[in-house]
Amino acid sequence: MTEAAGASQTHRIAPVQIERTDRPDGGVVLRNAALLPDPLPDILDRFRQFAAANANATLVSEPAGEADTLLSYGDADRLSARMAAALMARGLTPGDRVAVLAGASNNHAALKIACLKAGLVHVPLSPHLTGSDFGRRKLADFLAIARPALVVGEDGILAGADLGSVDTVDWVALDSHAEIAESDHRSDHRADDPAAIYFTSGSTGAPKGVTVTRRMIASCQAAYALHYPYLTRRPPVLIDWLPWHHVFGGLDNFFKMVWNGGAYHIDTPPDPTRVDEMAARIRAFPPSLHINVPYGLALLVDRLSADAETRAAFFSRLEAIFFAGAAIDAEAWARLNDTVAAGPHGPGGAPVVLSGYGSTEAGSTICVAHEPPGRPGEVGLPLAGHDLLMAPVDGALECRFRGPNISPGYLTADGPAPVPLDDEGFLCTGDLVAALHDGAPERGLRFDGRIAEDFKLTTGTRVKVGALRHQLLEACAPHIADVAIAGEGKAWLGAILFPRPDAGNDLAALRDEIATALAAHNQQHPGLSTAIARAALADSPADPDAGEINDKGHLVQRRTLKNRAGQVDALFAPSPPAGVIDLAHSADPERKEVHV
Repeated sequence: MTEAAGASQTHRIAPVQIERTDRPDGGVVLRNAALLPDPLPDILDRFRQFAAANANATLVSEPAGEADTLLSYGDADRLSARMAAALMARGLTPGDRVAVLAGASNNHAALKIACLKAGLVHVPLSPHLTGSDFGRRKLADFLAIARPALVVGEDGILAGADLGSVDTVDWVALDSHAEIAESDHRSDHRADDPAAIYFTSGSTGAPKGVTVTRRMIASCQAAYALHYPYLTRRPPVLIDWLPWHHVFGGLDNFFKMVWNGGAYHIDTPPDPTRVDEMAARIRAFPPSLHINVPYGLALLVDRLSADAETRAAFFSRLEAIFFAGAAIDAEAWARLNDTVAAGPHGPGGAPVVLSGYGSTEAGSTICVAHEPPGRPGEVGLPLAGHDLLMAPVDGALECRFRGPNISPGYLTADGPAPVPLDDEGFLCTGDLVAALHDGAPERGLRFDGRIAEDFKLTTGTRVKVGALRHQLLEACAPHIADVAIAGEGKAWLGAILFPRPDAGNDLAALRDEIATALAAHNQQHPGLSTAIARAALADSPADPDAGEINDKGHLVQRRTLKNRAGQVDALFAPSPPAGVIDLAHSADPERKEVHV
């Protein structure tokens, strides 16, 4: 047993004990020896505990013009009781699914709790699906898979929905239960009862509905509370924009506040035109915890650097900043750390910057940081009470995960299906990890790509797309926001580069800068699986309505390449057309060619 660097950490991170077992095939099992509570409390019991002890405390708030609409724990308890009674009055019974076509709101928060009270299965769906033909087709597919007994939606959203063949579902507005008489309905429930269905983003395959049980919610939040004591010392405060139809925002972040009696303040999605609203909420509700993805962090850092009042409010009681460690580029990482170091800090000192890693099938979380990460791509170590297997797969190590946080199965177009488990009950995530320190995975792990995104060249050489993407973002900083890597079934690699919005209009100069950066990258990484032979600037920004960007702002690699087949073909044409950066000889700088 080894104890991971606990002595060097602040009071915000508990020391981690990892048991390591090496296997003859080269695999490694890492077990987090911390014990979860037995039995685990139910998330509804945690909510009722805080509703009884501090009924006037804010559970959730949403922006409402010049002010904010607050929903206390006591009010949420009463409103959710009315909603549960109304749902049961419509004939719904425990186990029925309630699809919710709505964003984050006070009413939606109460409906989440109402479903827990009535034993119903909450199925959140993006309200933005009704805004495009692509989205409406996805919505019809989701509803056909989920087969909800009822669909609840925001006013104005339901009219835009295209149900396709799903035309027998009952619809009701989200606020239609407000006048129903309150009833303290208490449905019997078990830990393994389904509480929600979350659809995967479909970035590496067809979307599937992932069943999330009450046990999964409890095990995840109990593990967080063990690992990060700051969550339990005082009720946490979170300002969050992440969408509620994904487990990161709608399940993990929201129930992290419920589990610890905290306040969840709804924010608007990151948008350069709405940073004033973001700053106003920070000043109104100084957070103790900040959770974000790289795009949102970049906008936040920009604002904090130019706004002393908001910066002071942001850091006044901030304990931690948490981000998806596998997705941040080197420049954003450096700016974030510089901003944190500069402060000003509250009485507790500088916040810790933490990373993590997870999947929908694991109820959001698989690994959490045991120490502040030193570089992008670190993902930490497995949750308390869980095992992680680094399984040899085709020359790499797949992350596999076992414990109470694993989904019992999917909903698909063909009916229920199991999640991918190996013979020992480990979830096969399809993601690759590697030891952060050579030979010592018990000291921390880093993200190493996705099996489904990886591909092979005609030489048989495997390309680790995730790792290469990070190298290219770092090499081309600050010019590009993202990159799609092409070359499956080809002899060499090409790349479509997405410039940052502030990169300027001089495309010829931008191509020259990127060509120089890519040439330097190729000199450092000259192998067939890492060197970029040709590249081109994307002919248009990545399009969320075409499925190129998921709801968390991440580029969907395969769909982007499919949508831009013409540009991909140009990368591999016998003679590159104008606009293609030809780096086939960039290992020798004197022979580098740039076609502009």
